[in-house]
Amino acid sequence: MNFKKFVFVPAVIAASFAAQSAFAVTVPGPLVDPAWLNAHLNDVKVLQVSGTMKDFTTAPEIKEIKGKKVAVTVSGHVPGASFVDFKAIRVTRDIDGKKVKGVIPEKAAFEKLVQSWGVNKDQPIVIVPKGLSTGDVDEATRLYWQLKYYGQDNMAILNGGMAQWLADGMPAATDSPAASAGNWVATAERKNILATYQDVKKALEQPGAVELADARPTNQYMGVFTKPKELSGHLPGAKNVPPDLLTTADGASARFLPKASYESMFKAVGLNPGKEIVDYCNTGHLASGLWFVTHEIVGDKKARLYDGSLVEYSQYEGAKTIDPAKLGK
Repeated sequence: MNFKKFVFVPAVIAASFAAQSAFAVTVPGPLVDPAWLNAHLNDVKVLQVSGTMKDFTTAPEIKEIKGKKVAVTVSGHVPGASFVDFKAIRVTRDIDGKKVKGVIPEKAAFEKLVQSWGVNKDQPIVIVPKGLSTGDVDEATRLYWQLKYYGQDNMAILNGGMAQWLADGMPAATDSPAASAGNWVATAERKNILATYQDVKKALEQPGAVELADARPTNQYMGVFTKPKELSGHLPGAKNVPPDLLTTADGASARFLPKASYESMFKAVGLNPGKEIVDYCNTGHLASGLWFVTHEIVGDKKARLYDGSLVEYSQYEGAKTIDPAKLGK
């Protein structure tokens, strides 16, 4: 790890990164690396979803280990970034008479939330997770999916998140910038990337027409996890792609794999990316990571995220996951 460039950026300097630009830059793909982001800090809006405000404003602890400077704690933020509280981006909503937690806010509410982060219309966005595990990376993919659903296209996730940013020796800020409200507009409601309970019900009634992909840990998929009981086991016919398969942590951070690796993985578990895939988990958090891989990296534009996932599905009378005792039969 190279920390030769590592510096803490005071509020006055960091604020300059928040200046609006002509927004002429187009992100090179769904993922960017620290070098690209560092070169384009004036061109994009950085949204950092990497823990608490305390994490956001606390300098990372740096130690010298075997002659190299290493970030012992991953904190601070990319200069000019706006803090995003992951707990605030999803809400409890009434959907067809069922109270479902953890779903996407309604259009007007989400637009106002994004504006509060200082995002402007047509502004490119880069989302920065903490980058230490698939779970926190999936906080970034969940925000990415919601922005995509409401019309944002020019955006990317920082591969490896803040952990990789620090490992590459990039500058870390610790100020608490007060973002002025932006004028971002939710321009669409892309139903083609959203799956509902009715969609899943139809898929179960017509086996083989749609691929169901379970993004939860294998113990939950197999029914070993039984609290709460209604989330135990999986939807009939669903293939399991557990979260620990989606990123690699062989270095400083949890990073996404190459497209070819995912294609081989899907083939191994029996998923066919050429067909429509519905990704689900318990609440639509981990499944957003699988959706990001299937839709954005592999390029299966038929992939959809079941927003309500098993928390919604389990509320319907007669809607049960497969009996763990019948697995393999």
